[in-house]
Amino acid sequence: MKKLFKDRIFYETYPSSFCDSNGDGRGDIQGIISKLDYISNLGFDGLWVNPFYKSPMLDGGYDISNFFEIDERFGTMDDLKELIEECHKRDILLFLDLVPGHASIYNPDFLKSAEATKNDKSDLFIWTDNVWHTYDNYRQISGFYDRFGCYIVNFFAHQPAINYGFAKKEYDWQMKWDDPKCPGKDYLVKIMNFYLDMGVDGFRVDMADSLVKGEDDKECTIKLWNKMFDEVKKSHKEFYTTSEWSNPDRALRAGFSSDFILDHQDNCSHMLFRQKEDGYEPLLHQYNAKLYRNFTKNLLWHIESMQKYDGELSFISGNHDSFRIADFLNDEELRLAYLFIYTMPGVPYLFAGDELGQKTNRNLTSKEGGYQRTGTRIPMVFDNTENRGFSKCKDVSKLYLPIDNETVSAMEQLEDKNSLLNFIKELIKIRKSEDDLRSKDFKLLDKPLAYSRGKIKVFINLKDEDQKFEVESGEILLSVGKVEFSAGKLVLKKHQAVIFKEA
Repeated sequence: MKKLFKDRIFYETYPSSFCDSNGDGRGDIQGIISKLDYISNLGFDGLWVNPFYKSPMLDGGYDISNFFEIDERFGTMDDLKELIEECHKRDILLFLDLVPGHASIYNPDFLKSAEATKNDKSDLFIWTDNVWHTYDNYRQISGFYDRFGCYIVNFFAHQPAINYGFAKKEYDWQMKWDDPKCPGKDYLVKIMNFYLDMGVDGFRVDMADSLVKGEDDKECTIKLWNKMFDEVKKSHKEFYTTSEWSNPDRALRAGFSSDFILDHQDNCSHMLFRQKEDGYEPLLHQYNAKLYRNFTKNLLWHIESMQKYDGELSFISGNHDSFRIADFLNDEELRLAYLFIYTMPGVPYLFAGDELGQKTNRNLTSKEGGYQRTGTRIPMVFDNTENRGFSKCKDVSKLYLPIDNETVSAMEQLEDKNSLLNFIKELIKIRKSEDDLRSKDFKLLDKPLAYSRGKIKVFINLKDEDQKFEVESGEILLSVGKVEFSAGKLVLKKHQAVIFKEA
C-alpha cells in the first residue's frame, strides 16, 4: 500500500552545491540522481529540490526567466523525467520548488508586459499607470522600459511581481483579486499542471502568503489558493504541497498539505535550536524558564492549528536561507534537536549536509544573490576523495563554492556507529516503525521538556540538574546518554534524552 504524505520524511537539496556529475564545478540534476540511494538508505522518502528552472541566477534560481524550461547548467527536461522515474523506483516523493510570487525581468512574458503597446501579457505583472508617481507600501521600479508606469517587485529589483490582484481596488491600475480577468491564477495553474503532468508529486511553495497585495489578514490569498488547488484537482486528484508560510492557521485553511515552521524569532523551534536574541541562548544550550514558557505556548499553538484543520506541520533542521543549525549547537545538543524534530507530529524536512553537522561558512562573499545565505549553500561532503565527493572538477576556481574540509564526511560517518548521521538514521527508523509518532496525537507533560505521543513518551532534560520521570512498564527505544531506568522511573542528567515506549 502506498505510504501517505503524513508518513513521509523529506530531504532538501540545493542543486548547485549538492553533487556535480559532469565535472564543471556546479551541481546538477544527474548529480542528484546519482545520490538517490544515499538519500533513500538514510530513510528519507521525500525529496525537495530547489529551483533549477531557466534563470539568470541573480537570486539563486528564484528569479525565473522561463518556468517551463530547465536551465542548461542543471541539465535538460529528459534529466528531470529521469529524476522523477528514479525517485519513484525508490518510493521517494519528488517536490519541485514552486515560485508563485514573481519572475525575472529576463522572462519573455515580463518583457512583453513592459512594452508600451497593450498586449495579452500587459496585466500578467503588476504595473502602475504613471512612471513619475510612486505609491506607499509598494516597492516600485521605473525607467528601464517603454511602458508608461512602474512595475511592482516583491524583493529584488529584478523580480517583478506576478499579478494576483489586490484585496481592495484603490487605483485604476489595480485589479481586484477575484476579477476573472486577473491573470496570475491561470498562469500559476498552468505551471503546476505542466510539472504534475510530467509525474512530479507536488511542490514546496515559496513565499506562499505573498500573492494578493494590500491585505494583512491574508484572507484573499487563502481563498485564491483554494480556487487554484480546486482547478488543479480537476486534472490531478492527488498531489501535495508544503507552504513557506509559517502560519498553519492560514496555510492549512488555504489548502496546503503542510506548513513549514520557519526560523523566525517567535517560532518554537527557533527558541529551542537557535535563539540568540534578547540575551537568550537556545533552550537546548541553556535553560531559561521565561523562554521555555514562550516555547511551549508557541508549540501548542502550532499543534492545535494542525489538529483543527487536519493538515500537517513541517519542522525543519534548516534550509538554504538560514544559518546552519550546527552553528548554534554542539554534537550532544544537535542530537537532542533531531530527537525533537523526528518525534514531533507532521512531515519533517532536513537540509542536505545538516545530517553531517555541517556549519555555515561565514567568510564568503555573496554568490548569485545569496548574500548572508551564501555560506549555508556550500558543497555537500560525501567522502574524502577529490573535492570531497562533490565534484571531479580539476580547476578549484570553477567550483560553485569552496569545499568544506572541516566536516566529517558521510562515508566516514556511515562507518561510525556513534556518528550523528547514524543517530539520525536510527531516529528515522524508529519514526517509521511507530504509528504513534506519525499521528496527530500530542500531549505536553509537566517537565521541561516532556511530551507523549500515544504510547510513546519523549523526555529531554533541558535543566542543569537531574530530572526524574515516572513511566509505566515498557522499553527505551533510543537515548542520548546513559539513562538510569529502574522501578518505573527514568533519571535523566542534563542534556540526556530518551524515547520510551510503554507496554
